Amino acid sequence: MVVLALPTHASNRLDRLRHAFQHVWTRTVIATLFCGLATGCAHQEPVSQAAKPQVHKAPQKHGSAFKRFGYRYGPGYYHHVRYYHGYRPWRPTAGEASQEAPSDKSTTGAEVVVNKSAIKGLVPVYFATNRVVMGGPGLELSQISYARSATNTFGYVTVSIPVVHRMGEVETPKMSWFGLRKEAEDDRKHFRIQKLYRLSREEFASAIANPADSMMLFVHGYNVGFSDAAFKAAQIAFDANYKGRVMMYSWPSKGGLFDYDYDRESALYAPDGLFDLLQLIKKEARVSRIIVIAHSLGSEVVLGALQQAALSQTTLGITELIFAAPDVDRDLYLERANQIKSAAGAVTLYASSADLALLASMKKAQSTSRMGFVTQSGPTLVPGIETIDVSAVGSDMFALNHSTFSTSRAVLDDIGRIISSTAHLKPPQRTPTLRSIPDELNTTYWMYPY
Repeated sequence: MVVLALPTHASNRLDRLRHAFQHVWTRTVIATLFCGLATGCAHQEPVSQAAKPQVHKAPQKHGSAFKRFGYRYGPGYYHHVRYYHGYRPWRPTAGEASQEAPSDKSTTGAEVVVNKSAIKGLVPVYFATNRVVMGGPGLELSQISYARSATNTFGYVTVSIPVVHRMGEVETPKMSWFGLRKEAEDDRKHFRIQKLYRLSREEFASAIANPADSMMLFVHGYNVGFSDAAFKAAQIAFDANYKGRVMMYSWPSKGGLFDYDYDRESALYAPDGLFDLLQLIKKEARVSRIIVIAHSLGSEVVLGALQQAALSQTTLGITELIFAAPDVDRDLYLERANQIKSAAGAVTLYASSADLALLASMKKAQSTSRMGFVTQSGPTLVPGIETIDVSAVGSDMFALNHSTFSTSRAVLDDIGRIISSTAHLKPPQRTPTLRSIPDELNTTYWMYPY
């Protein structure tokens, strides 16, 4: 046998190449796992247009699909399937009986058929957005971008709630660990947009003018795509058992986990559009109560709109204003406090010390605190704004404890009592488990007990 010996320098070179290859391979695997995990946790992919249910031609009257399933149809009503009108048979109201609502057909001329056994309910959600909407008069989700528009686009979506839905969750298709494959959409397992319409400003104004007890307007936060905003608005209304009309304002969030800077610039750009919508609601909706729920960075959008109302001396008629984990600098909050209080009949703020997203935002902005963060000395307090510390009922780690208001049954119950009541009740009156701090005689804020 002949043994060939490599020179020492050649052997060392092979060893270095082998170690380098192993290092690159290890880094590639780790990067793939991290990206897959980040993508899977964010759930910000747009709803797929490929997995559409079978369709058939529909009659022209709006609401026929809702009637077929036993729902009282919109604008603005839904019923949980398990009740199935056992306590209230469907009857059109005076406004619904006389007014022609948007066609029940999709933009392709076909009606989307929902499997009744696969869903718990249908939630109609009106929307206004200052996202750039591409294309012609028809509307598909793929046309709604994250680019910024100087004008609002109006419309209407119908969100289906899956039969497997659990309170506080928004069930959407999940990605595989490696981010290579996405679960197929399924009415039984996932929130889905079943119908999507574009409305002119005049059609939108006419549609929201139908009689209703109240209107809930949801303004989403950072890292939220258009469809996810619709899902969250529907989930809050459904889980809170809210029977009024549901609406959302979708500002141009890029919908990415690492796009905070873009989203913050969009939030600073968006108040004009929201102010325009709030004026439209005030003039055209003719509802008894207007409820605005702002989450996270959406609170920045709301504060900008309220400032415009104050400077123009415009009354918006907001009955209840709810801030959930507001991502607003503490100093800006204190400066705008009087504008906030003057804009609404009652203001409720949910804050937390367990909110990791706000903690990251605070450090990024080099802020002493955020409007929705609870420091060691407590939350930022403003007389006349009811502040509730929800640290004890924080969400799971992948939600970064930033959506406690919509994932915790306790907080959802409290919000449900706010938005469903005909008159505002103080926190301990509507939720007796809340603890007064420091005590009942000298209360400055409330907290959920640990």
